[in-house]
Amino acid sequence: MHSLYDHLQYWTRRMPNETYLIEVETEHQLTYQQCLQAVHCMQHHLGDEPKIVFLQLPNGLPNAVVWLSALMGGHVLVPLAQDASKADKQRAMRMFQPDIVFVESEDEGKEYQASGARIVMPQEYEAWILQPEATFNTRLSRACEGRVCIMTSGTTGEPKGVVLEERQIVWSAEQVRAVHQLEVGDRGLTPLPFFHVNAPVVSLCASLLAGASVAIARRFSRRRFWSWITQYQVTWASLVPAIIAILLEEVEGETVIQVPPSLRFVRTGSAPLPAMDLKRFEGRFGVPVIETYGLSEAASMIVANPLPPEPHKPGSAGRPVGVSLCVCQPRGEDEVLRKVAQGEVGEVCVRGPNVINAYYGDVGEEAFQQGWFRTGDLGYLDKDGYLFLVGRLREVINRGGENIAPREIEEVLQEYPMVRELVAIGRPDPVYGEVVVAYLTVQSEWNKQVEQGLKEFSRQHLRLLKVPVDFIVLDALPKNRMGKVDRQQLKAREKEMACDTCNVAD
Repeated sequence: MHSLYDHLQYWTRRMPNETYLIEVETEHQLTYQQCLQAVHCMQHHLGDEPKIVFLQLPNGLPNAVVWLSALMGGHVLVPLAQDASKADKQRAMRMFQPDIVFVESEDEGKEYQASGARIVMPQEYEAWILQPEATFNTRLSRACEGRVCIMTSGTTGEPKGVVLEERQIVWSAEQVRAVHQLEVGDRGLTPLPFFHVNAPVVSLCASLLAGASVAIARRFSRRRFWSWITQYQVTWASLVPAIIAILLEEVEGETVIQVPPSLRFVRTGSAPLPAMDLKRFEGRFGVPVIETYGLSEAASMIVANPLPPEPHKPGSAGRPVGVSLCVCQPRGEDEVLRKVAQGEVGEVCVRGPNVINAYYGDVGEEAFQQGWFRTGDLGYLDKDGYLFLVGRLREVINRGGENIAPREIEEVLQEYPMVRELVAIGRPDPVYGEVVVAYLTVQSEWNKQVEQGLKEFSRQHLRLLKVPVDFIVLDALPKNRMGKVDRQQLKAREKEMACDTCNVAD
């Protein structure tokens, strides 16, 4: 298997003056040759001995070049959100002692000073990237394979460290390139953060393997999204369901969107996409939406829908790509994986060259059994081998001994015209253990008539035990940095309310 550096050298020899990286807000660009020179310059400053590199920069050319350089040079890269909390930084420093830290401001670097790490500021790294010294145009030498440590989102507990080797990243990037049929001339657009695994593997590395280019946005902008597509002649975009929902919002006085013919498809990942949103997006913009499913523990994508003319099924994440996948009985007291029948809901388990075999520090050992990784996601496979996800194991609502997957409820109620976003969770109940409640945002004013209509719709389309006993309207659902709804925050709210009720009763 060729390394990332091999691919960068190959495309530099073949087409040195073709664009590889674009920073959309500044319009700064790097050709393949300029990127190779920047990598050589960066490696000169990092040094030949393996270093632990903390990367706390916003999306952009510096972030992308440091990301590539660290892996190509055999270093350990630890990406952090630019707005990482003090606890996030301390957790990372407990795991790894940084040798060098890339930050955008002095304030961001203060908490690392006690570690003795070298703090690199914009005036240094921007010069290395945009004006690299030609004398460093030599082949990299490295003592070991590069690695990156990604922190899990922590939506179901304490964040865990996922250490991925370069070969695992290259394997996953090649699956993305193949399933999305990326080639020279393609140009991706990603507004997704580089401190997670999606953007650097799916957009940055897959484009490198294809000899394509990628436009990187510092953050998503609804107002500028379509103009970026036009300006940079984007052929595909990597998004998440939250962005799809925002793009579907109607804005009074907004002109009709003219979708550029260059755009072949958009892909989504990081969270399940409501089938209704997929249909609405394709109907409104005439662009295929390719739903995928990936994991930090597998260096990103493991399941994907194919491109047209092959069928992509609304509500399905697609078919396994580059991994072995099975659906098993949810983890219990025994450690034996027992597969369930086709069409039966169970826990999704995967194994493959890109899948880790342990978390950093060997925490969460129960997730690794018999060579398989238990994802904690619930789903089923249909007769064509397409995976349908129905929720997380920890999200299942247990009502009187009957397990209810929240997505079964959410997919139905999302079709009600007044609903913008909706999630179903369990509320503690003294009789049933848990009952279903729904948190939602709405398209317009919420009143008794609208609430009654939604309740009636629920009773018509759901089994009685799945009908929410309460609908709570919020201005916005709580979400993490990847746009996933933070169900734990809503569950905590329900527990607090239950405790308050108990206190009043006493």
